[in-house]
Amino acid sequence: MEGEVVVCEARFHYMLYWLPILLTLLAIALPFIPIGENTMRYRLIFSGIFLVLALLWYIVINNGKKFVLTNKRIILKTGIIMRNSKELMLRKCESINVRQSILGRILNYGDVVVSTGEEKDVFKYIWSPMTFSTKVNEQIDKISISANGADTTN
Repeated sequence: MEGEVVVCEARFHYMLYWLPILLTLLAIALPFIPIGENTMRYRLIFSGIFLVLALLWYIVINNGKKFVLTNKRIILKTGIIMRNSKELMLRKCESINVRQSILGRILNYGDVVVSTGEEKDVFKYIWSPMTFSTKVNEQIDKISISANGADTTN
């Protein structure tokens, strides 16, 4: 859009990838676990399967997701092959909520829920969700100040 500037890009927290990491660690450790004499071939096969599953899980989770906050809207893009883009105009945002579990508070990740009158969009596993929420609120405030300033001059 004309006059649009990227304010920040939300990053995923590494906790999003806990299952692929666990599968990768299991795949690495499996050949070294002494289970039986003639099981090395099967352990290597299962290690390969776990590595492929971890890679596929990582691709599915990440899925080309991108969260961007500009001075006019919030953009959520997903998809590697097929692209899905969702845009929320900041002037239509009514509320922003941050949901964090205890582990999320400790490790600084959570979900940011942005709602307009019609729908709610959830940005999951956002790194430093309070900072992202604050930046969204700052942009909404700037938009409302400029809109009020424009109304008083007319």
